[in-house]
Amino acid sequence: MKHIHKISHHMFRVLRCHVVALAIALLALTVASPSWAKTLNIGTISAAPIDEIRTFQPFADYLADNLDGDGIDDVKVVIAANIHQMAKMLKNGEVDLFIDSSVTALAVNKLSGSQCMLRRWKKGREQYRSVIFVRDDSAIASLADLKGKIIAFEEPFSTSGFMLPALTAHGEGLELIAVDSIHSTPPAGHIGYIMALDNETQAAWVERNRVQAAAMAEDDFNDLAKTALKPLRALYVTPFVPYHVMTHRSGLEAPLVERIKTVLKSAHETELGRKILMNFERTTKFDDIPPGLLASALKLEPFLDLIISPK
Repeated sequence: MKHIHKISHHMFRVLRCHVVALAIALLALTVASPSWAKTLNIGTISAAPIDEIRTFQPFADYLADNLDGDGIDDVKVVIAANIHQMAKMLKNGEVDLFIDSSVTALAVNKLSGSQCMLRRWKKGREQYRSVIFVRDDSAIASLADLKGKIIAFEEPFSTSGFMLPALTAHGEGLELIAVDSIHSTPPAGHIGYIMALDNETQAAWVERNRVQAAAMAEDDFNDLAKTALKPLRALYVTPFVPYHVMTHRSGLEAPLVERIKTVLKSAHETELGRKILMNFERTTKFDDIPPGLLASALKLEPFLDLIISPK
């Protein structure tokens, strides 16, 4: 019986040591693990969610792999149908990061309180601007001369083909109003606008005097002007703004934000990172937004209600 008692007592001491060691290990793991250990959600806006997820998911997986030691177990892609839905998701914490054009991001920031954090060189472009153009033989010499006339924009969610030129015109004190057709007459003192849905139609309408002006990205205008049936003239060129940006929701932990910035700003420095970025719509890198370029974009903030349509 004494022998049995000694064995039992010994086993108890060994078991107690194991339990204590396990408790210490769990405590150490808890202390070492970041408080934000969770799934990170990246959002964007698209009318084709399946295609957009396919585009974003490899990039999201790369980010997840590089944040594994920072308490992030997964990075998922979340698609919204419009600005209001994305703003609501960011505000409710359903989305942590948002990637889109700079003007769209500013509109979402205004509604949700999110903040710009990085510039994305999508398709290798760090910045862009829009051109408002007319026929070369037009008597129109300034934006103010467009009052009472019609300008053709591209489509409602186009930054360079609508948002940027419309906001810039509004910032110049001009009032724009949507019209039903190219044959409409805008109210006195207003510029009427209509969506042409593609650049070729915009240029054709101007060439044939169906509308008096149109607006599109500077690069697109330069390409179309080379083959235009009638010579075209740039009437007004908007300031440059960042092409694409990444923003983060209000309240996302500062250490995590900084870690994400570090990972993405160095991604182009490795072979794997360059491959992931190139497959992500030919992105060449992420970097900090130059203060001057950000300031140029922020000048549009007072006029963002023009493009933030009702829910």
